Amino acid sequence: MNILILTGRFGMGHVAAAQAIQEEILARDPAASVVVADIVDHCFPQLRRLVYGCFDFTVNYCSGVYNILNRMAGRGSCSPMKRTMVQKVDQLLYESQADLVISTLPLSTQYIAAYKQTTGSTIPLYTYITDIEAHNEWLAPGTDCYFVGDEATRLQLLRRGVSPERVVVSGIPVRRAFRPRPRPAGAPRELLVMGGGLGLIPRAGDLLSALAAQPDLHVTVITGKNEALRRDLAQAFPAFTVLGFTDRVADYMARADLLLTKAGGITTFEAIHTGTPLCLLRPFLMQEEANARYVERHGFGTVLWQRGAEAETILSLLEDREGLADVRQRMAVSLRSLDPLSPLDLFQAERRLAC
Repeated sequence: MNILILTGRFGMGHVAAAQAIQEEILARDPAASVVVADIVDHCFPQLRRLVYGCFDFTVNYCSGVYNILNRMAGRGSCSPMKRTMVQKVDQLLYESQADLVISTLPLSTQYIAAYKQTTGSTIPLYTYITDIEAHNEWLAPGTDCYFVGDEATRLQLLRRGVSPERVVVSGIPVRRAFRPRPRPAGAPRELLVMGGGLGLIPRAGDLLSALAAQPDLHVTVITGKNEALRRDLAQAFPAFTVLGFTDRVADYMARADLLLTKAGGITTFEAIHTGTPLCLLRPFLMQEEANARYVERHGFGTVLWQRGAEAETILSLLEDREGLADVRQRMAVSLRSLDPLSPLDLFQAERRLAC
């Protein structure tokens, strides 16, 4: 069985979701061939650096422009040169000999749907929506099933005409490393800071200084690929554990009492799976705002909507042991409500019905 998972590096959440799906399928069927491919690398090999560079610049320095463009794209499908991509998609499907296509990116969903409509192909297309907000770009005729993170997302799709049997509330996929594990008794309070860098926090120096002054609080900061930030923080706050890119995020998240981060869909569900209460930075992107509202609605954490009291809020949350335990319990309950149906289960069931 050959499965092709299409994604793209518009933020690493789409790629992380694709890798988690790949891991889950291979755990269920080690004999399966599961390939993760970047749709931009395949369809626009000469332009991929420009495409991703423009995206990164717009998100980091022109978030208002990004939100405007996102709203405009949401009024219709956003798949540049869709007709000319059919041939490239055909080549990709031929090379992979795919029996099933899974998409974690709106662009790849649109391209595969266009391919199916143009050629009459019946290859199954499953789409994983990697945020709580079901933006119109995610919707495409020819999609056989949508896997979504929350019941609210499912209702959004139903209001837009998607049949109920084509929507599965499975949660946003995360790797198996993100699982609850026992927390050491008597350990000092642990705050984990990650995602987006501290440039997103007003008066970041004041916040970190206030945290560093707490004798019974240990702070771990993960700066990702921002090496300059890692060096600066390690020098300014020697008591902190400051890391760059690491493949042990699940370990650090699982032992943290509180996670200070951006409201990304993948990070949110990683925290839910590890049972780590969230303190979210004030969102500035449309999809992150919807994710933040989701966290508040379900009681999974706190959002720093008001600026100027970040340190006080974080310290207050860390001191509330009962409150943190309640959040962890809410997270555990929410995981039990998710549909365990995997794309492999669905594909095999549909194949049996077709026989």
